Amino acid sequence: MNVYRKTPLYLLCSFIVCFASCKKGNKVTPQNPGKNLVLTSFEQQKVTADNAFTLRLFKNLDSTNGIFSNLFASPLSVSFALGMTSNGAAGTTLTAFKNTLNFSGLTQDQVNAYYNNLVTNLPQLDPNTTLNIANSIWYRQGFSVQPAFLKTDSTNFNAQIKALDFSSPPAVGTINNWVNDKTNGKIPKILDNIPGNAVMYLVNAMYFKSSWKEKFDPAKTKPQPFYLADNSNVLANFMTGNIDFNYYVSDKANVYELPYSNNKYSMVIITPGSSIAGSGTTLSQLAAGLDSLQWESWMSKLQPTKGTVTMPKFAFSYGNLLNSALTDLGLGIAFSDGADFSLINPTAKLQISQVVHKAFVEVDESGTTAAAATSVGIIATVAGPQYNPTFNHPFIFAIREMSSGLILFIGTMNNPLLTGN
Repeated sequence: MNVYRKTPLYLLCSFIVCFASCKKGNKVTPQNPGKNLVLTSFEQQKVTADNAFTLRLFKNLDSTNGIFSNLFASPLSVSFALGMTSNGAAGTTLTAFKNTLNFSGLTQDQVNAYYNNLVTNLPQLDPNTTLNIANSIWYRQGFSVQPAFLKTDSTNFNAQIKALDFSSPPAVGTINNWVNDKTNGKIPKILDNIPGNAVMYLVNAMYFKSSWKEKFDPAKTKPQPFYLADNSNVLANFMTGNIDFNYYVSDKANVYELPYSNNKYSMVIITPGSSIAGSGTTLSQLAAGLDSLQWESWMSKLQPTKGTVTMPKFAFSYGNLLNSALTDLGLGIAFSDGADFSLINPTAKLQISQVVHKAFVEVDESGTTAAAATSVGIIATVAGPQYNPTFNHPFIFAIREMSSGLILFIGTMNNPLLTGN
């Protein structure tokens, strides 16, 4: 019985850092230290903005998740999908994207260059880590899409672009199979169906797998109680290791950082500090008070140490519709009739129908495996260019004054060849 799958774990690191795992051996030997991620000043500014978005989205999701349910997501995956979508937005809709994703101080060219840097270079940082970042755009066959929009996302996000017959039954499977392939089977499905008014899906998929810098010894793994929010407990498999890690301890929070291979990625774990751990303050309350300034402060105070680390093994999946959360964060106009996606199609009336996010995480003695996928669905509220009327049957017609509605003339057309009554 896999009891640790039921354990309600609130590992904040799930939302900030990428995770990964391998399966054999006890220690990773850094034969190749990999490369460093080089960022320009505005790209570093966008990292700060992404972290701020991550924490805001995390807090929103956590506030509705319940204290007995697990939560795991990749706001970075959401950011990629929304970043692609923002290239089709204009006016106040684009402003909403900028404010929600916290890049209002940057140009679209700067933002696109940042995403291109991540897509290109993040997968190359560590030879012991497998990181796949994939983007795609699927649009309804026959729907007219601005070439400039497709080129921008293809160039900067390395997005695969394909027209599909959305009315064909295999269309859903085609998109789901793409996500399943790009996440190594961890996210088998992102869409349940394609509605009749859907014209486009912008999809991001991420898969990450790497080893701990110092692996836990499987021989030391044993069952122990894990205490829930109501002080009841469940029996979980705990792994133990004497490893190097970073830490910061304060009255408010205890922060621990466990590095992965070559110190390129890490898992950050945060628990309530000594002054509030016994005061009835829940982890959700701690999370609710967390913002980017607090996060940066904690990260800057981490110090190296060595000690015995004991933590549960766990694996679970998470999924959520992000419409409400993103609306709360300021993107509501993109889901409304007031949305302006004229850079996708200048005449069709488009809006976002749903943003679906799914994620998976598994932590064991070797390391961590994680995957996430985000789909932004675009629908046509007024079909616009899809309406190509042909008046080849008798019809009524009228001439009116538009401001008052006063009808000046009215008649019927039954035969266009007739020149008289």
